[in-house]
Amino acid sequence: MALHLHQAQYLSPSREMFNIAKPGHYLVTTRTTSQDKHVAADDALRYLRHVNSLLGAQESGLDKAFQFSSASSPSRGKGRRNRISDIAGDEDDDQQGRLSLSYAGKESLWNTAEDFWSVVGWAFNCSVPHRPRWERWKLWLGLMLDVIQDDFENRLPEAEKTYAVTQSTGAAQSVLKDSMIAQYLLPIGESRSNKRRLMRAVLADGTQKSLAEFGEVWKHETKAPKQKQAERPGKRRKLDLDNGEFGDYFDESDEDSLASSVRRSRSGTAVPSARHSRAASDDNGNDEDELSGSKALAVSTSVTSIDTLGGIESLHLRQRIMALLTLFCSKNPDAFLDTEELFDLYTEFLRPLPLAMFQQFVLPATPWLGPNSQASLNQMLLRPLLVTTAPAYNENALTQKEFESCYAPYAANNTSSTDNAKVGLLIESLLRLLWSSNALQVTPALRMAVEQGIAARKDKAAFDGRKKVGGRIKVDEEAMSVMECSAERMITVLDMAG
Repeated sequence: MALHLHQAQYLSPSREMFNIAKPGHYLVTTRTTSQDKHVAADDALRYLRHVNSLLGAQESGLDKAFQFSSASSPSRGKGRRNRISDIAGDEDDDQQGRLSLSYAGKESLWNTAEDFWSVVGWAFNCSVPHRPRWERWKLWLGLMLDVIQDDFENRLPEAEKTYAVTQSTGAAQSVLKDSMIAQYLLPIGESRSNKRRLMRAVLADGTQKSLAEFGEVWKHETKAPKQKQAERPGKRRKLDLDNGEFGDYFDESDEDSLASSVRRSRSGTAVPSARHSRAASDDNGNDEDELSGSKALAVSTSVTSIDTLGGIESLHLRQRIMALLTLFCSKNPDAFLDTEELFDLYTEFLRPLPLAMFQQFVLPATPWLGPNSQASLNQMLLRPLLVTTAPAYNENALTQKEFESCYAPYAANNTSSTDNAKVGLLIESLLRLLWSSNALQVTPALRMAVEQGIAARKDKAAFDGRKKVGGRIKVDEEAMSVMECSAERMITVLDMAG
C-alpha cells in the first residue's frame, strides 16, 4: 500500500510520498519473503530514479524531502519532533494526496537516522558482515549519489553566472549553500575530529569498532525473515464415520509426520545439529557465522583481498563519495575544506590501508578522480613515505622534470616491503598520469631514474631484518610480488611511450 508509488501523481509528488518511498526498508526487503513487497521496494527505487532523471532534485522536491531531522537540531529527539511537525505543516500545494503513515513519520529513514554520514557508515559496515542488507543499501547509496551529484552539478551554471556578473566568490558560493551535499556537510562542524568521522564512515569496514560508531538504522534490521509457522491446531474435529467425518485422521500432514517419526527413530533426535543448520543457510553465501569463523583468515590475507572493504562494488561507491567531496571542495572551498585540506584528510586514512585497498585508491582500474586531482593526492601520499634525501616538491602541477628528480629514483623511508610497494604504486601512478596526459617524453634520464627507483625499493625491502613468522611471511611475499608487477608495468609504459 505505502510502496506502490506508481499510483501517485507523478509531476507533483508530495514530500510525504518521497518519505514513504522505501527501496531499502528492512520490513519490505530483507525481513520478508513476500514477493509483492520485494517488487514494491524495487518499484519505489525505480520511481525515485525516474523523478530525479526527469525533474531533478530541486524541481521535484527531493532536495527538501531527503533532509535528516537531527541535522538542524542539537537534540536528537527535538530534531525528530521538528521533522514530524514539518511534515504536518507542509504548504497547501503539498496537501493533496496526503498520506498519514508510519513510513512518512517515525519509520522514515530521515527521522530514524542521525545524519547522512551515519547511514553511509552503516551501509558500508553491512557490505562486510551483513551481505543481505548490503544488497539493498548499495542500491540506496547509488540512488543518493546520483541525486546529490546531479543536484550539485545543476546548481553550478547558476553559480558560475553569478560570479561572472558580480566577480564575487562569496556570491557564487551562496548559490551552492543550499545544495544537498552542502546541507549534509553542515552538521559535521569545524573540528578536525568531526571531519575524521566523515572518513571513518566512508571507510567503514564492519569491524567491532566501526559497528560501534555506525550502528544499524532500524532496530533488528539485519535479522533474517521470519519463518512461517504452521497453523495452530484448532478444535479437534468430530469423528462421525456414518457421515464421512474422520476427525483428525488422514490429514495431509500425516505422511510427513510418519516420515518424521521414522527419521527420529533412526537418528535418536529431532533437533537438527548446528552444522546442519549452517549448511542449509550457506546456499546463498551470506551466512554470518561463516564470516565470523573466517575472520582470522581475512586478517592474514587482507593484503590481497579487497573483500575486507566489501568487494569491488563497495569500493566504487566509496570512491564516488570521495570524488563528490573533491568536486564540492574545489568549487566551494570555504564551506567545508579546500582541496588541499581534503586531500590531507584522505591521506591520513588511505596511507595505513592494506596494500590491496591502497592500490585501488591510488592506481584504480576505473579512475575516480581527474588526472590533476589524482596526481595531487598521490604526491601528498608520497611525501611522508619517501626517504628524507628525496628533494621536496610542493607544487600542484606535476612535470616530467620533477618526477625524474623528486620521485622516481627513491625508495621508502624504511625497510618495510609493504611501504616500498606503496611507494612503487604511487610512482607508477604518477608515471601513467604523465603518459595519459601526453606529458611524457621517454629519455635516457627518465628510464635511468625509473630503473634506479625499482632497484632501490627492492634492495631496501630486502634488508628488512624483522623476524617473519606465520602470516607476516605471506604479507611480505605478496608485497614483494606487487612491487615486482608494478616495476614490470612501469618498464612496459616506458617501452610503449618511447
